[in-house]
Amino acid sequence: MVPIVAALIKMGLPLIADAVQAKGKQLIEEKLGIELKPEMTAAEIQVAKDKQQEHERFLIDAAQRSFDSEVADRQSARKMQEVALQQDDLFSKRFVYYYASVLTSVTLIYIFAITFATIPAANVRFADTILGFLLGTILSTIIYYFFGTSRSSQKKDDTIKQLTKE
Repeated sequence: MVPIVAALIKMGLPLIADAVQAKGKQLIEEKLGIELKPEMTAAEIQVAKDKQQEHERFLIDAAQRSFDSEVADRQSARKMQEVALQQDDLFSKRFVYYYASVLTSVTLIYIFAITFATIPAANVRFADTILGFLLGTILSTIIYYFFGTSRSSQKKDDTIKQLTKE
């Protein structure tokens, strides 16, 4: 039995080691965006590292722009509501509140209905999809509009700003 194990080790381990090395090299090359060669100089490796850091800064900046855009959008909606509150038309003043109340009511009725009603097996996926949409999009947007986002979003914003400064 020992000779068989020795033969497997002798034949198999170099193949496995070569495969792991090739895959590892491929992953590093993809991450850095360059082809690694045995004769690479320290300067070429530094260029690759700089390229990677530039890519990371780009991603952080893109995330920050996206977050800023989202905040500006929400602020714009709130400013629109401030202008609406200055009007004499009662419906215009209260439209956002009517709209939020109707959507919240529909969401709560739907939650109650699918909780206590029997749903045909063929429609369970649809019911789950609609519930996810109502909770994840409609209700959360209403909550964010009236109460703002959570403190963790502010922490994320602070972290992104700190990383961009470094």
